[in-house]
Amino acid sequence: MLHNLEVHRHPLASDTRHPLYRQQSERWLESIVRNDVTRIPATLDSRFVYAQVFANTSSERGILDLLTVARDGRLAILELKAAEHIHLPLQAANYWLRIRRHLQQGDFPRYGYFTGIALQPATPIVYLVAPSLRFHPTTDALLRHLSPEIEVVRVGLAESWRPGLRVVMRQ
Repeated sequence: MLHNLEVHRHPLASDTRHPLYRQQSERWLESIVRNDVTRIPATLDSRFVYAQVFANTSSERGILDLLTVARDGRLAILELKAAEHIHLPLQAANYWLRIRRHLQQGDFPRYGYFTGIALQPATPIVYLVAPSLRFHPTTDALLRHLSPEIEVVRVGLAESWRPGLRVVMRQ
């Protein structure tokens, strides 16, 4: 099994159709982004990257991919997709609402997040990160209907993101 993982679950594997190469691609993408979050924008603070963060309201639970902060103290939500996902903008808006609420209530310092950082009261910024050709065709239309208060940046990666992140588009 370890040999199969070494051969097939490798960024330079020759058989990119093998199930071990294709399995859990979003988690693979998450681990690469988490290891070098400054590739998304250089302003993010790589010391504070929280993965699979619970974003709860009184009656609903959600888990966002990555929560981090810019060096100036503004929170950043990174929602990652390795494949097309029609609900990506709405999912990100939902997480934005929850994270904004936690920020307003002062939950992050209280629970030990971002120790030593003075968080800005500014609303969080959302980064939608996916291979550039994997944004669903409805993404732009859905983004136009979100509140202008929600700042969203689409970050398109090169299709061959497994060997290393290369940003090819920012909108």
